[in-house]
Amino acid sequence: MINSKLDLRRGRNKHLEIDEESVQKSRAIAHGPLFELKALQGLLRRGEFDTGRLRPANRDVMKDMQRARWSAHDVLQMLVNMHAKDYKKSEWARIDAGRRWVPCDVYLTLYDSFTRRRCPNAPSVYLKFSIDEAGDVTILLASCHGST
Repeated sequence: MINSKLDLRRGRNKHLEIDEESVQKSRAIAHGPLFELKALQGLLRRGEFDTGRLRPANRDVMKDMQRARWSAHDVLQMLVNMHAKDYKKSEWARIDAGRRWVPCDVYLTLYDSFTRRRCPNAPSVYLKFSIDEAGDVTILLASCHGST
């Protein structure tokens, strides 16, 4: 698979910097979404994304994926099938055992694990992800679980 170099960050959010003191009070990031969903979906649909570049941020994400029996392919299908209206908020997420903060978009989407499609009656799935700014697209999955 080709790993395209794309800048998927939007407008004023291209170069966000963390203020440790402020993020302790509120993890919210204004003016979201941070990432260009349509551009990301285009990259995924064209098959230009190396699935090895989808990285769970911590053990909890890996456990949630295992519990739901979701593969990396399932998560990528969720991303491809999301609608802009699924966007809920943008916020900082702590990763790497709490050593690093990354800006994330949060979506609440519908996903049927059996058909691997979005369905109106499918369970809701909470997805929180970030995309690196180094040029090579890496999707960092900060949270991925069923929503109750």
